[in-house]
Amino acid sequence: MLSFLKERSYDIVKMFVDQVALALFGISLAVASPGLSLRVVTGIFSVAFYLFLIYHLVWEVGFKDRGRISRGEAPASRFTGLYLGLAASTLNFLIAIFITLGTFLSHIPFFSNVGGVSITAGLLLEGMYMGLLAIRVNDTPLNTMWFMWFLITIPMIVTAAIAYFAGTREFRFFKPKPPKNI
Repeated sequence: MLSFLKERSYDIVKMFVDQVALALFGISLAVASPGLSLRVVTGIFSVAFYLFLIYHLVWEVGFKDRGRISRGEAPASRFTGLYLGLAASTLNFLIAIFITLGTFLSHIPFFSNVGGVSITAGLLLEGMYMGLLAIRVNDTPLNTMWFMWFLITIPMIVTAAIAYFAGTREFRFFKPKPPKNI
């Protein structure tokens, strides 16, 4: 596992940087959106854009690995995209764990504080979901429900797994346009 992290650290950091950039984008859209319905629409847009960027990035990784696999330089693994997604989501999982501890151990001041700080960190780090986390269920916003912080990591991990598999198979949803002769 350590060799995987060492070999794929550039791709993992790139995925994390994309997450931070799209989090800022999502926060700016959510803050600028008046009303819940527009905030939800912009939240859906920012999440879709985030997943598109992750798909494109991991598809390229899979496409590059395709050549290495066919030449026998790298072993074929259908779980590489999944592992990339999990590694890039490590901080998200830590935040979700701290939020969960803060929720269930809120009677202990230390964990109550950790939970509050973690929710703030989660909103900053996963800001692309801010519009969706503003939805209220039984007058409780989704961002206060501990399990939502685990659930919002799933789309990126699944997208990374699918994208890597598609990249190694050179599967594209849209064919590139041929260059124009001038």
